[in-house]
Amino acid sequence: MMIRSIDSVIRMLDADYIENSDIEEMLMGVCIDSRKVVEGNLYIPIRGVNNNGHAFVKQAIDNGAKAVLWERREPNPPKEVTVILVEDTTKALQDLARAYRNQLDMKVIGITGSNGKTSTKDIVASLMAQHYITQKTMGNFNNEIGVPLTLLSFSQNVEVGVVEMGMENLGELSFLTNLVRPDIAIITNVGTAHLENLGSMENIARAKVEIAEGLRDGGMLIYNGDQPLLKDALRAAQLSGGIALRSFGTQQGNDYIVHEVCQQKEGLSFYINDVACHLDMIGKHQAMNATAAWIAAKALQVCEAEALKGFESIEKTGLRNELVSFDQALILNDSYKSNPQSALAALDTLEEFDIPYKLAVLGDMLELGETSDQIHYQLGKDLKNYHFQEVLTIGDMARYTAQAAFNELHDVYIRHFVNKEELYSYLKPYGKKECMILIKGSRGMKLDELVDWLVKGE
Repeated sequence: MMIRSIDSVIRMLDADYIENSDIEEMLMGVCIDSRKVVEGNLYIPIRGVNNNGHAFVKQAIDNGAKAVLWERREPNPPKEVTVILVEDTTKALQDLARAYRNQLDMKVIGITGSNGKTSTKDIVASLMAQHYITQKTMGNFNNEIGVPLTLLSFSQNVEVGVVEMGMENLGELSFLTNLVRPDIAIITNVGTAHLENLGSMENIARAKVEIAEGLRDGGMLIYNGDQPLLKDALRAAQLSGGIALRSFGTQQGNDYIVHEVCQQKEGLSFYINDVACHLDMIGKHQAMNATAAWIAAKALQVCEAEALKGFESIEKTGLRNELVSFDQALILNDSYKSNPQSALAALDTLEEFDIPYKLAVLGDMLELGETSDQIHYQLGKDLKNYHFQEVLTIGDMARYTAQAAFNELHDVYIRHFVNKEELYSYLKPYGKKECMILIKGSRGMKLDELVDWLVKGE
């Protein structure tokens, strides 16, 4: 985390201040949540849609904040600690992160994509940690507030920082990448996530390619070469000639080719070109994410033996393709996000397991725009390509998935549920059965709660 004197922070922000304490006192990290402030923090009150962090400054100070940022328009600044005056605390957070990043002697790997950002981040960090002092984005802190907090969480001695970057609209990645200034950028893929905002797949591809705008001189862009839309967007972007391009995929013509992918209970085996690999993750799609990480590792001189070891020791972010025991049953918990591409990938993973009885629990896929009903219906039609005994849906849009499944699948039990409590009551007895339950839905559906109820027997 950032450790700087109050005076240093003032100078980093070129800000005015109200000196209520010793400005040579050291600050130990930043925090935007007054409830989570710990001794020595700089408290940054963020003005949100529903809450204004300035209202909670007393709690922050009581918890140990040594200084606070404060918007000039806000009345009654605190008198117990030094107050650093700014026009906008969100912008000040970003400016502070930018200044701190410029002070750190580290390589940065930035990651974006419609699917696989977090998994790729976890894999990249594991490979880099075999050779370097490495830190990564925690959780999904990947937006205009999360990315600055990630940068400010890095230690002074970090050698490689792995930063996940998300977006919902054009221009957002451009801002984030110029804040992060990565040495290596990875685009995992282009899918339908945020189609509602961006309007077309072409615009989504354009938005993802924005990550290259912040690449440092001599940087590298690693991208999914199997996707024509992405290749078209890269050509249209007219990237600097100093940027090295590396592609990965299953198709011939890529720089790194993924093949012979095999799913096992203990993990994933596959080849990258002629190198045999084993990954401590499930889901065949993870081989693509691993290959992107492999290229980044090679670019920073991580040797092959170290990279292969990194594949075996990944610290995984939860709710994504994780296997959870439920008495005699297994739950494939993929409840963090959902869109057509990630839903099919989860179904592919379910298909790979040799378990006699399988259930697919599918919740709403959110942020798909005006054609959401059609997209959900198409997912239901696609279910005919898989083998399971039951399809259970939940959510307003998932009704369309159930309807299509009913039309396509004649030997499968299909049922739609109106709430999680009803679904939980139905699933609870399956803990006494040798079976596998896929639970897949967008974060807004909160299907992770369903997983918790089942595992804990609530």
